[in-house]
Amino acid sequence: MSDYNKNLKEYKTNYANIDWSVKIDKPKKVIEYIPTARSHLSAPRILSDYEAYECPVSGKSIEGRRAHEENLKATGCRVLERGEKEDNARNAQIAAQAEDKRRDKAIDGIVDSVANEYFK
Repeated sequence: MSDYNKNLKEYKTNYANIDWSVKIDKPKKVIEYIPTARSHLSAPRILSDYEAYECPVSGKSIEGRRAHEENLKATGCRVLERGEKEDNARNAQIAAQAEDKRRDKAIDGIVDSVANEYFK
């Protein structure tokens, strides 16, 4: 007898021996949300093309990422990094304050020299 026929005969015998009169309470269907661990793989990022803008240096209309890169090379410019604009504003304010102090010191020196000459 082949293994298949032997297994089939055992299956039929076991199936025939099942007591179908026993009632089994069906468990209530519970749907439980189990969060899955985040995969180490990330979805691909799709970058859209740049919207058209007018270059403040050359005045040309720039349309798209490639034109933007070419314009930066042609004008010798670069993209500002995050926070660079704020840093430049802060540095300009510090420089203006230093210039005011220098001017005040120069004016005070002139006033002192004039006063010394006048009141001699």
